[in-house]
Amino acid sequence: FGAAFGRVFEHSPWIAERGFVRKPFADVDALHAAMVEVVRGASAEEQLALLRAHPELAGREAQTNSLTPESTGEQLKAGLTALNRDEMARIAAFNAEHGKRFGFPFIIAARLHDKSQIFAEFERRLTLSVDEEMAACLEQVYRITRLRLDDLVAP
Repeated sequence: FGAAFGRVFEHSPWIAERGFVRKPFADVDALHAAMVEVVRGASAEEQLALLRAHPELAGREAQTNSLTPESTGEQLKAGLTALNRDEMARIAAFNAEHGKRFGFPFIIAARLHDKSQIFAEFERRLTLSVDEEMAACLEQVYRITRLRLDDLVAP
């Protein structure tokens, strides 16, 4: 189970491991709900570690080809691997500001957005409180992981 689902949550196999005890799962919805409940029941430190396990958008990991295969595909679909020089400077500034303000990377379900939507969401969410942004990032993690689960179990 850990080998099959440990990569669903970015660099956080503990979520699948803890979710396994909630088996059996009637369907993908139930499996995802169990893993989301693990995150919701986790300590604030564990939730923060989960957020910090995510890469910056078009950041160092992307530039050094060290993203997970899942993150690589998600950033590719959003157009973040083909940014022009001005867009790269803009996203780097957003990443730096977000990290400084919140202490964790900006997270969005990239494959559900294009780069203009991502830039707009960066701007909007930089106005949130730390608690609001942490909640927003966790909700995006849940969207990302549902898509990843669908990819894993698709017929």
